[in-house]
Amino acid sequence: MVALMGDRQWVQDIRHHQRILLLPFGLGWTIDITQTLVALAAAGMPAKVEAFDRLRFDDGRSGFLSTPNPTATINDDGTPAERDEDLIVLPGGSEGGVLSLARRYPDLVVVNGKRQRVWANGKQVYGSSMERDATPGWRNVFAVARTVTMHGGSTADIAARTGLSVKQVSEVLRTLGDHVVSTERGWEAADLGQLVDWTLAAYPGPGGIRTSWRRDDTIDDQADQLIGLGGLMSDRWAAQQTGVFVPPNRLTAFFAQHPDMQAVGYKPATANDITVTVVIPQDTTILTAEGCCTDDFITAHVIYADSYDDANTDAVNGLRQLLRFRSDLAHDLRWHPDSGDEDGTG
Repeated sequence: MVALMGDRQWVQDIRHHQRILLLPFGLGWTIDITQTLVALAAAGMPAKVEAFDRLRFDDGRSGFLSTPNPTATINDDGTPAERDEDLIVLPGGSEGGVLSLARRYPDLVVVNGKRQRVWANGKQVYGSSMERDATPGWRNVFAVARTVTMHGGSTADIAARTGLSVKQVSEVLRTLGDHVVSTERGWEAADLGQLVDWTLAAYPGPGGIRTSWRRDDTIDDQADQLIGLGGLMSDRWAAQQTGVFVPPNRLTAFFAQHPDMQAVGYKPATANDITVTVVIPQDTTILTAEGCCTDDFITAHVIYADSYDDANTDAVNGLRQLLRFRSDLAHDLRWHPDSGDEDGTG
């Protein structure tokens, strides 16, 4: 039995010392002002550093170099807070939700200097696709890791569960290296608890585009309706469905294509009155989950990424404990003498 921890130190330990996959995004926030200036110049927005947190553009506009949370300098109603700059410039980091931010705040400029991408005026104005090409196949790695820990199986079995090709699964298994082992019953984690924890803690997030909505109805009714529209539910509501004690008062819904939310009674919402977050994920492997909810790995990440609220921390630790228990149980059942499972490694 895994003891619940009152903090998130296990996540930080894995993120700082994980050895399975090196991810250049999602696990930190760094600023390279030189790269930012180069990207802006390439996008036709040349600027000079006027102060440590200020840029002056050649067209006369000034820009404030924001914190990782640009909404800290923008009011909840979408209007700019009181400031002297014409633009807020957000350098760096993870690209999850960038497009929705750029659309919501026209005076927000987002620059990924490392990948030379710039968003302004509600759209991407320079650089390659938002596709995370720095680490090809990162989604596949986590999809396979989740499947191996919970189901094991041959290469073909894993491909069928994840929606990946056998070739893609084989490539991922080589990436995972000695963290997975080939047995007469298929692929297994070399250390189940370790792989469960790594998959939970190192996952960089689904990415993609998210929008915020509100409807004056119960969360249960909203979840039922969105499930009927083909959505996969996550967040606190999904955690509560698995038996993890957490108030089921928040809902995130993943879709392959954005539904017409206004046609089913929703209105666009601010951070203060949101009832449902709709996400069109960059990591499309999560859409292969069985049932009406994302798997518990994704739900744990959604809750973890929200805040450091004690209830959220307890929920994440509860999901971690549940996943470790389920993976151990599934492993024991696979290897029971009467299981009859003789799958090979494919």
